Amino acid sequence: MIKQNSRHFFIFIAAFFVLCLFLINCSIIGQAESVRNDKANGGGTTVPDDTQEDSGKTPDVNTKFWYVASNGKDTNDGQSDVSALATVSKALSLISADYKKSSWKTGEPATIIISGTIIASGNFGSSKSMVDISGTGKYPPIILQGHPDSGGVLDANIKNNGDGRVLYVANNKVTLGEKLRLTGGKTLWGGAVIVGQHGSESEGEFIMAGGEISGNFGDSGAAVMIYKGSFEMSGGVIKNNHSAKTSIGGQDGGAVYVTEDTTFTMTGGDITDNGGSDTDTGGAIHVGGHGSAVMSGGNITKNHAARGGGVYIAPLGNFTITNGNIKNNTATQGGGVYVSTQFSAKFNEKGGTINGNTPDNVLQ
Repeated sequence: MIKQNSRHFFIFIAAFFVLCLFLINCSIIGQAESVRNDKANGGGTTVPDDTQEDSGKTPDVNTKFWYVASNGKDTNDGQSDVSALATVSKALSLISADYKKSSWKTGEPATIIISGTIIASGNFGSSKSMVDISGTGKYPPIILQGHPDSGGVLDANIKNNGDGRVLYVANNKVTLGEKLRLTGGKTLWGGAVIVGQHGSESEGEFIMAGGEISGNFGDSGAAVMIYKGSFEMSGGVIKNNHSAKTSIGGQDGGAVYVTEDTTFTMTGGDITDNGGSDTDTGGAIHVGGHGSAVMSGGNITKNHAARGGGVYIAPLGNFTITNGNIKNNTATQGGGVYVSTQFSAKFNEKGGTINGNTPDNVLQ
């Protein structure tokens, strides 16, 4: 009786062991099949880990990728490093075609990853821009970022009396991500970037989550001019841009020019070493009439202008600071902030730090 029970016990153990092996095998097969299905259905389109570590950088969202490189060719498909395109314009053309024929989730962006230095050919068209992201319903939200290993540069390459900028945004949302530099622009409005369309009601939305805007020139907004729409800066750096006279008008906004009925929001990042001896107003930021700027983080340092080394608030302009630093800026008048005494320019100091500016921190 004991031997018979023992035999039954060992048979039970053996059957249990076989069942466990079967279940483990099924699990492995199921996982492999899931991976194959994900790849077949475009499941490899999530943002790489290097862009997900910091929520203040490139947004943590699903996206589709196109690659542009200095050694790329526009006859390639742009779907990987080894098949990179030569120009951002070609990438945008492919994105637009895919956007029109494919099923895109609402708000799902397309990311263009740029490797090496892409130098403009000189054919900028009517927008006077190396990269033109405009047109209602033409594109999904666009993210421009440098290659995570090597970084990237978009160089408008404007020399002497040339006229052109790096980026034009209208009727679209464009984010500047990590490791990409915008440089080489020189034009009347928005040396590197102009947001919104001149002469129309077309608005744009530009977000700077990382990267760099440097080495640009413009009469109004040597780095960025907001003509219609909004500009939000949460990271990155804007430096060494100069509002030098290029054709007509004054030299205002060494970095950012905020025009009528537009908004600039600064929650992070750095605006430093902009403006100069030729800049009339706003070494870092010029807030124009009926324009609005709010600073709740970041740093505005070492900028220079005749009036408002850090920030110039024009008649009917509105500037609010709740956090962040405005330090070590210089001017003939209003080293930190210059507030116009005409037509109710508004300066709201609710927090933050304004000190160490020359000759004064606030002139109002």
